[in-house]
Amino acid sequence: MVNRVFLVEEFVYRVEKENYQPSEDEVKKLGELLGQPTKKLSVLLDRYWQVFTKYIEKRCSSLGSQSICIYSWKVNVPFRVFPLALHASGTVILFEGDRPLEVLAYPFNKPLSYGKSPGVPEEECGDVVPREVSMRVDGWHLTAYYNPLIKRWVFATRYVLHNMYFRKGKLVEEPLDSVANPYVIVADKIAERDGLYEALDKYKGWTFTFVLEGPEPAITRPPHPLGSEVEKYKLYSLMARGPDGKLYTWAETARLLGYRAPGTVEAKPVKSLYEDVKNRLDTRSYFAYVDSGDPENPLILELESQYYAEAMNVKYLYDAKSAAILVSEGLGGRLAGLLESTLVNRVLELGSVYSELERVLSRAVEDAAIKCVSGVIVKATRKRGVAEINANEVIKNLIEGNYKRVAKKAVALLLSGLSLATKEPTEVVSDLVKALRECVEPTLERSSPS
Repeated sequence: MVNRVFLVEEFVYRVEKENYQPSEDEVKKLGELLGQPTKKLSVLLDRYWQVFTKYIEKRCSSLGSQSICIYSWKVNVPFRVFPLALHASGTVILFEGDRPLEVLAYPFNKPLSYGKSPGVPEEECGDVVPREVSMRVDGWHLTAYYNPLIKRWVFATRYVLHNMYFRKGKLVEEPLDSVANPYVIVADKIAERDGLYEALDKYKGWTFTFVLEGPEPAITRPPHPLGSEVEKYKLYSLMARGPDGKLYTWAETARLLGYRAPGTVEAKPVKSLYEDVKNRLDTRSYFAYVDSGDPENPLILELESQYYAEAMNVKYLYDAKSAAILVSEGLGGRLAGLLESTLVNRVLELGSVYSELERVLSRAVEDAAIKCVSGVIVKATRKRGVAEINANEVIKNLIEGNYKRVAKKAVALLLSGLSLATKEPTEVVSDLVKALRECVEPTLERSSPS
């Protein structure tokens, strides 16, 4: 097993606490893990402190002289791709004082976004056929591992241990032998109910990852789960990592545990999979397991839908701006198929008035009409108190015939903060259409033959 976080932590401890003198080759290898190849020990140590203060969060909880620490990429810090970063996604290490002893939890490598993350360009990965493809369950990732300090299997999230949680943005830590994290509380009760701990007991020394699915998708940021509402949640097994470091696929892990897993997708070239998922409204993404020749470090790709987040914002938050974005992409009918009946008519009404908006804007071809349209849209955004649209941008797009772009931008701004549960979004767009007709229709009358 070669967990990169542990390797670097152990190396730095030996150098700083035991006066270990590494060779240049060893320094170079550790520097490569940290994303900065170097043969100078001082440069390596500087890079270590930079990575572990600027990019990676280390949260620890102690019991006597021993402690366990979880490592994760800092929230709101843009992800950077280098070898150690791929393992800093919930790794848990046991310490004796300052000395790292062993890896307790070694979750699957951080997935990289296809066509977006550095190192996974479309032109290089598009024709690759993954070994296995899974549909993403939109919930909260949890890691199950055996904790020798409390002598039981326990879950951790990607960012904190079982006895930690955030309250108003501040970390709260309770005693190590207590389960306090709300996601872990629910997962713990499900695992006990389903006999999952008995299945896990066969695999001490392994790491298993799960996802907790709730009544509302994680992407909409619902409130923390309550332990009294366990029946509203489901746990799915994801991947397993053996003591030798080998990472097992979703199907392989499901067979090991005999537990429910996410649905799979037929494996085919990555670019074809992306074409399948990018316009889906009901699936957040696909995960693809791509063999790399290293069973410990396969390439895990995430192929993301472009519109799922907007669809969920409409379904669960009644967000009018998200509805407008989907309607402007011609997806109003598909969106309506996901919604409860009270919202369906609102989406269809919005789609109808939006189509009329595009028709009116397409007629703004004369200079006077274009200038008038620009003024009306600026005035409308100003009246609503939202971000004001740029008048010159409107004029430029209309001159170039990009009326659809103007319609999308105007409606997205005007509907910000409005709820689809009311008629206001449709009324706002209808009022805009009426005002724009007064710009366009006089010019049409002048240009028509007598």
